[in-house]
Parts: sequence; structure tokens; C-alpha cells
Amino acid sequence: MSALRAWARQPTTVAGFSAMLGTLCALLLHQVQWTQAVPLLVGAVTSMILPDNAGAKQEAEALATEAVSTMAGAK
Repeated sequence: MSALRAWARQPTTVAGFSAMLGTLCALLLHQVQWTQAVPLLVGAVTSMILPDNAGAKQEAEALATEAVSTMAGAK
């Protein structure tokens, strides 16, 4: 149960649910057609399936900082 709760609290999952709900409401109100809604729904589902990876962000920032420092020192 805690794994499900952790998944539901991820920013990507929340954004996916939000996009899905907005798209479904737009479909029900006839503001968009299915041809327009399908890519939005696929993106929403993809956002919910893929895990949020905050560790990768930190590693990328550290790598970029190190690369810039190395390049600045080489001049």
C-alpha cells in the first residue's frame, strides 16, 4: 500500500492525472475531438507510468557543474 501511495504522490503521476482529467472533461464538453485527445491521453498515461527520478536531476546538475569548472580551468 505504501508503494501505491508513493507512486500517487509523485509529481509526474499528479500531472498525468491532471492532464487526463482535463482532457476527458474537454471531450465530454465537446471542446476537443478524439483525434486531438488521443495524444494528450497517451502523454498523460506515459507520465503516470514513468517513475519520477529526482536522483537523475541531481546527478546531471553535478556533472554539468563539474564540466563547466573543468572547462573554465583549462583556459
